[in-house]
Order: sequence, then structure tokens, then C-alpha cells
Amino acid sequence: MTTDSMVIAMPMTKGFPVILQRGDIFFGRTVVNHVAFEFTSSFLDKQLKPLPVWKIALPYNIKKIQQRAFVRIDAALSVQIRAITDENTVDDTIINASTKDISGGGVQIVTTHRWAIGTKLLVTIHYPEIGSLTLKSEVIRVLQPQHDRMVFWVGMGFIEISEKDRGNIIKFIFKKQLEQRRKGME
Repeated sequence: MTTDSMVIAMPMTKGFPVILQRGDIFFGRTVVNHVAFEFTSSFLDKQLKPLPVWKIALPYNIKKIQQRAFVRIDAALSVQIRAITDENTVDDTIINASTKDISGGGVQIVTTHRWAIGTKLLVTIHYPEIGSLTLKSEVIRVLQPQHDRMVFWVGMGFIEISEKDRGNIIKFIFKKQLEQRRKGME
């Protein structure tokens, strides 16, 4: 960042870079300290190596917006789930499942088990490179994508997570996004 410009990662859509001409005005969104903002800027230049980036004018018309505070990425990771029956008791029954997507604020799993919204769960997610994290979570959404199959997408928000664990999850997500972008550019 300088007094009149800044460098950002080159935006991509469906694996391809977004192309603008010098001077084009665009709208952008970013998340800072778990708060989402929308802004206006103008495209100044691009650079492809060592990483694809845009040089843009300093943003203006910056507005706080409501949206998910964490980037979400599709990922199939192994998960074990146990229900919390009251504040101090965890059910011995283990439900094995797989994640559909993950973020720093929660996870969506694919399972044949259906929990009620508001159910508290102890979720162990096996992240490559991070290891296993066991997090207290709450069911916030249940979808049944195919009504003739007993398969559910269960969205859960983390209700107890250390900032260190959240930071490790976010680093894992950004690394996966970078890998996907590189594959899309090959």
C-alpha cells in the first residue's frame, strides 16, 4: 500500500482472471477483523509474476455490509460427531461423516443423521497439516437436498474455538484457495 494505490490478489471467476482496462471503475468486498466492507476503486495495472495481482487506486465509498465473516471453501474432510446432551455430558455415540464445506466460523457436513436446529455437538474435524480439532458447535441449518434420500447437509457454527485454532483453519482455507487458483491458471 502506498499513499495513492494498493496491491491486491488478482480476482478470479470460475478459475479465470477478471480482466479490466486501465482506469476501469469496479466495486469490491473485503473482510477486516471479521467485518465485511464494500468499496469502490479503479484499476491501475496488473502483474502476473511472482503472483497474479492488481494495482488499484485507494478504495473510496467504503461501507460496512452484512455477510458471512469468514471465507468458505468446499472440502471433504473426515468428521466424528457426538451430541452434547446437557452442558457437561457428551453422548458416547459417534456419528462418522464428511465435510461439504468449511470456514473459520463453522462447517457444513454431509450425513444420514438429522439433528434439530440448536442442537449442541462436539465435532472432531481431521485437517491435513493441522491435525484433528475438536470444537463445540451448534446446528444452525439442516437441508435435505434430495427429498427421496435420507442425506442431510447440516450447517454448524463453532461456539467454542480458540483464535489459534480459527487462525489455523483460515490459513488452511487460503492455502487451498491458492492451490485451486494455480490449477485454474494452468
